[in-house]
Amino acid sequence: MFALPLVVQHLTMIELTAEIPFLWRLGAESSEGYCSVSMIVPCPPETEIKDLTIETSVLSLSSDSTRSEKEETLEWNQEDISLFLKLVNQKQLANKQPISDTVRIDLTDPAVIDIIHIVAAAGFGVAFTSYGLLKESNGLYPGHRCAIGALASLHTIIGFRPCIVVDIEDDDVVCVLLEDIDVQATDEYDRLSRHDLLLVKRGDILHPEFAESKARPNSAVLH
Repeated sequence: MFALPLVVQHLTMIELTAEIPFLWRLGAESSEGYCSVSMIVPCPPETEIKDLTIETSVLSLSSDSTRSEKEETLEWNQEDISLFLKLVNQKQLANKQPISDTVRIDLTDPAVIDIIHIVAAAGFGVAFTSYGLLKESNGLYPGHRCAIGALASLHTIIGFRPCIVVDIEDDDVVCVLLEDIDVQATDEYDRLSRHDLLLVKRGDILHPEFAESKARPNSAVLH
């Protein structure tokens, strides 16, 4: 179990140091083997504060049908923690806040909740192929050097859309979409939603300024 000091007044305002005690809770969602994904912030056992639950829109496809029939709790792994901290630090830099050894975050902040959605999608989402969804970009636009956690743009059949890079392997890049994509014009999908995963190539990754909108509205529920 990871250890983390909590700011005493409110469980929603915490101070992160080197380690994070966040948990994932996978709950039965459907008979097809899908599980809902929620983030849990356990409260100190000596207090009477209830654990904080942040629900996400991410569905996990279980490899074991029995796992989708009952609730399961998992600790955040190193990839989850690394991506979360990268995105939180980027948020602070964008707001011109200094980066320090400890990071104080508000878990009611819509931007922080959106980061949790992104981390959940990266860890549990199923990546869709981009076949028929993207326009040719190689040679038309300057190349963008991508890294895990980087904000980028994709040139889709309905315009530029923002995304976050969450995995890179050779020429393959997995992104979390930050906006819905209405793709009814293709034969592959009816719609891709914000926080869906998309598998693309390095050449498809463009500078984030190409995206038409960088808005990240609130889309999660606190309990």
